[in-house]
Amino acid sequence: MTIPGKDFDKLESLDELIEAIDMGLDIEFILYGIRYNISWRDYKPFICTCPNGDAVFYADTRDMISHHKVNGKPLEDIWQDFEILAM
Repeated sequence: MTIPGKDFDKLESLDELIEAIDMGLDIEFILYGIRYNISWRDYKPFICTCPNGDAVFYADTRDMISHHKVNGKPLEDIWQDFEILAM
């Protein structure tokens, strides 16, 4: 996926991602050509594809980054590939 005229931001570390999720920031990013959103609802973090994907809820941030997989890899192993649109 490309967005004409849009430069993407990159995360500096896994800790930056964890802190952003824990603070409750809405994180919108592209990963391997698919647009995603990480946010919170009912005191639990979730991830979904944009714009109308089903939310997958997790107990906490660590649970999400360890267990949510894209292309067979957990988020904690592929955070460097996130193309951040908004955070």
